[in-house]
Amino acid sequence: MSTTIYSSLSGAKAAWTEMEMVSNNLANATSDGFKAHRLALKSQRVSDEALGNSYVKVAETVSDMSDGTLATTGVETHLALRGRGFFVVEGEEGPVLQRSGNFSIDAEGRLVNQRGQRVLTESGPLEIPDRERMIIDQDGVVRTDQGGEVGRLRLVDSQEVSPIGHGQWRSDGPTVSVNGVVKVIQGSLEKSNVDPMRAMVELMEASRYFESYQKAIQTTDELDGKANEIMRSR
Repeated sequence: MSTTIYSSLSGAKAAWTEMEMVSNNLANATSDGFKAHRLALKSQRVSDEALGNSYVKVAETVSDMSDGTLATTGVETHLALRGRGFFVVEGEEGPVLQRSGNFSIDAEGRLVNQRGQRVLTESGPLEIPDRERMIIDQDGVVRTDQGGEVGRLRLVDSQEVSPIGHGQWRSDGPTVSVNGVVKVIQGSLEKSNVDPMRAMVELMEASRYFESYQKAIQTTDELDGKANEIMRSR
C-alpha cells in the first residue's frame, strides 16, 4: 500500500473533526451564554526529502470569548455579563465557571442555576431574604429592595479554561477577579455568540474537504490495485 494514502487519511480525519465541532456550534446557536469553538490545524512533515509525506493534525481548539447578543427578559434573577469573565457556581468537585446567567431563587432563598447549583459571591452562596427583591448593579453588588447589601457576585477570569458541558467551564490555571472590569446586566440574558450563517458556510466547506480527501483515498487505493496487477502479470 502506498504511504501517500495516510496523508489523505489525516486530512479526512481533520475535516471530520471540524465538521463535528461546527455541528456542535450550530446545535448550541440558541443556548444561553454558549461560546463558539474554533479549530486550528497544522501541517506536520515526516520526511526532509523533496517528496516526503506531510500530514494534517489538529493544533488546538480555542473558544471565541466575544460577547453574545443581549436579550432583555425583565426577570430579576436573569443576569448577563459584558466583557470576558464568568460567574462562579458550586460544582460537585469544587467551583466551576459559567457564562449563562439563567438563574432562579430556590426554596431556601438562594440564587441557583438551572442544575440547582448555588451561585457564589465573594463570601459564599448568595441568599436573598424572604419576600425581598434582588437588585444587582453593574459591579455585581447585590442589594435588596429594602436597601440592605447581601453580597457581591464572585466574577472571575482565567486564561486557561476548558468546557466541561452544560455550558460550564473548568479553570486549568489560576483565576483572577474581574469585579469592576466586566459589567453585570440584570434582567437580561446573554445569547450564544455563534453566527449561524457563518457556521453553515464553515460546515459546507469542511464537508467538501472531507469529500475531496475521500476521493483522494479512493484514487490512491485504485492506483495501488492497478500497480499490483501489473506486478503480478510480469
